[in-house]
Amino acid sequence: MFKKIKIFAGPNNYDFRKLYFEEADEFLVGVDSGLEYLLDIDKQIDLAIGDFDSINQDIFIKIKRKCNQIIKLEKNKNMTDLAFALEYIYNNMAYDSIQVFGGISGRIDHLLANLNLIAKYNFSLRDNNHIIFVLGKGKHEIKNYKKYISFFATEDVYGLTLTGFKFDLDSYYLSTNDSLCVSNEGSGLVEFNKGKLLVVMSDDR
Repeated sequence: MFKKIKIFAGPNNYDFRKLYFEEADEFLVGVDSGLEYLLDIDKQIDLAIGDFDSINQDIFIKIKRKCNQIIKLEKNKNMTDLAFALEYIYNNMAYDSIQVFGGISGRIDHLLANLNLIAKYNFSLRDNNHIIFVLGKGKHEIKNYKKYISFFATEDVYGLTLTGFKFDLDSYYLSTNDSLCVSNEGSGLVEFNKGKLLVVMSDDR
């Protein structure tokens, strides 16, 4: 059975009540301090992954009681906890979507690492103010759930056409160092014939 993977990442000061909605076929993954949110809403956790360096011993005891599987990582490793979780899921599970809650605020180096992971594993990254995901070539109907929507090329994008947004575009070449498509608004059709496009929906804080 294909699962909807929902990964909760740190830092642990997020409030996901307006973002997370329970589904029958979901598979809940807690990554390090993101586990504390799942404990706060009293969810049974399918998988916990991390070195747990940001979690005290009392919280870790609670995690063990609420979790079906725990993968404890070494503190000295060559990838982030979230990167390990995504690689593990990619190699070991059947799924039809991955949503990552968190992983945006906090350290800028972790955010940049997570943006690189989006291009590799094709998941959405979200918090209360942002939804971020990658599109491949083709036609895409986009519903913007935030005030702004921006587009960036993670690989050079050819023939980018935006229709129905506040600022439309026709057959534009968007390179990886081009910031033309920042702070658009509205919803519409996105179309291009080559490359990868990072989509960032955002609100003012």
